[in-house]
Amino acid sequence: MENEKFGAPAQQQNAAWRRWVEAPLVICGAALVFMLMGLSFADALLRSLFNMPIFGANDYAQILLSFAVAICLPLCVLSGRLIAIDTITNMLPNAVQNLLDWVVTIMGVIILSYLTWRAFSNALEAATFGESTLLLQLPFGPSYYAIAAGSGLSAVLLLVERVLR
Repeated sequence: MENEKFGAPAQQQNAAWRRWVEAPLVICGAALVFMLMGLSFADALLRSLFNMPIFGANDYAQILLSFAVAICLPLCVLSGRLIAIDTITNMLPNAVQNLLDWVVTIMGVIILSYLTWRAFSNALEAATFGESTLLLQLPFGPSYYAIAAGSGLSAVLLLVERVLR
C-alpha cells in the first residue's frame, strides 16, 4: 500500500512530460492530415466538375506527407504502437525478456539515429544541389530536415521510454 502512494507522483510526472511532447505532435499531425484531405478533395472536385485541377497539388501533397510521416514516428513510439512479435519471448523468464527488450531498444535507437544522420545529410545535399519538386520547385530540404527531426526525437523517446519502465 505504501509503495502505491510513493509511485503515484512519479507516474503523474511521467504522464505530464508525455503530454507536453505528445500534444503538439498530435495537433500538428492532425492539421497536416486535414490539409492533405482538403487538398486531395479540392483537387478531385475541381478536376471532376470544372476540369481545372489544382496546379502542383501532387507537389504540395508530397511535402505535406513527408511532414506527416515525420510527426508520426515519435507518436508511434509514445503510443507504444511499434511492431513487436513477442509470442516466443513471453515464454522466456523475466530476466531474459528484460535483456531482450533492452537489446531491441538499443538496436532501434541505433537504426533511428542512423536514419536521422542520413536524412540530415540528405537535407544538406538537397540544399547544395537545389533538389526540388517537379512542378512548383518546392525544395526537398525541409522535408529531409523534418524526417531527421522526427526520427531523432523517436530515438530519444524510445530510449527514455525504456529507461522509465
